[in-house]
Amino acid sequence: MPTHVAGPEVQQDPIRLKNLLSEANDKLLQLGLDQQRVEQVLKPGFALLENDRFWRYQSQGLALFFTPDRLRVYRLPLEFESLVVVGDRFHLKPLLPLFFGDRYFYLLALSQNQVRFFQATRYRISEISLSDTPTSLAEALKYDDPEEQLQYHSGGGQGSAPTYHGQGGGSDDENFNLLRFLAKVEKGLHAYLKDEHAPLVIASVDYLQPLYHQVNSYPHLLAEGVSGNPDQAQPDDLRAAAWEQVAPLVEQAHQAALSTYNNVKGTGKASDRLSQLLPAAFRGQVDVLFTQANAHCWGQFDPDSGQVDHHAQPQPDDQDLLDLAAVQTFLQGGDVYLLAAEAMPTQAPAAAVYRYGIPAGV
Repeated sequence: MPTHVAGPEVQQDPIRLKNLLSEANDKLLQLGLDQQRVEQVLKPGFALLENDRFWRYQSQGLALFFTPDRLRVYRLPLEFESLVVVGDRFHLKPLLPLFFGDRYFYLLALSQNQVRFFQATRYRISEISLSDTPTSLAEALKYDDPEEQLQYHSGGGQGSAPTYHGQGGGSDDENFNLLRFLAKVEKGLHAYLKDEHAPLVIASVDYLQPLYHQVNSYPHLLAEGVSGNPDQAQPDDLRAAAWEQVAPLVEQAHQAALSTYNNVKGTGKASDRLSQLLPAAFRGQVDVLFTQANAHCWGQFDPDSGQVDHHAQPQPDDQDLLDLAAVQTFLQGGDVYLLAAEAMPTQAPAAAVYRYGIPAGV
């Protein structure tokens, strides 16, 4: 479901969740569960309705995953449609943009007085709370041992520690302290970025940017950042400025994938027929999948026979076949693009580029 971080819509979010939980209740009853069992499954969700603290700390989207034994809750910087799905597996397609680095990016708003870290998309931004990371130059250096600082400043000679020279406007001592501060920030971010491939953009005054590049080890830090003191900037303003640096990367990857589809369609190396591309996704054959973000195709799929059955309206045991294709493509190492209908390369709700062609007669 979509959620809100500010404004009058925040008050409506618990009501939206209550309506969705009621819908889930009805769907579970239709599947044959008794009311007592349904209430037991959904009880943790209903408990959230009265949790004021929970609703004060939302992002742009909320995803709840229930099993008979537990509830997983995710506040995410993605704007979702309101949707309830009941089945024998989780409905995951709306979350897939989180797993592709060219759909989101990280933003580090950095000054001597404040450190803020964000995850953002083209339209949304959400701050990430940092632990074990200094939030200012003063905090980074206040516990340092003075003798250790003298050792760092020691001059040449065998075995002595190196002297750092920055490119800022201050003295060598000032730049040295800045480098130590930035190195601690970089070390703190490593816990969040170590398995990531998304772009990282720095927002700071000009002299801090080359200093941060000196201590940086994250390979996806963009060469160009956002210039200016970010301390008083609103997150949305930072996002918009950072997107100017990220957009060419996103557009380049997207256009390359679309060009590939257009070049190979009709050759057996691409398809927009769900009855073909869904079995291909299970075989690990789909390299790139395009699918409409908020479209659904309800039905049944038998992985053993490859049989696909569509239903105009969802039946009690149906699953969303587009979700199934998207998740299988992801699990098999393919790329998934969730697009608006007008951005799709075909009128169909899904289209795929294959790693190899479909044999004749399949």
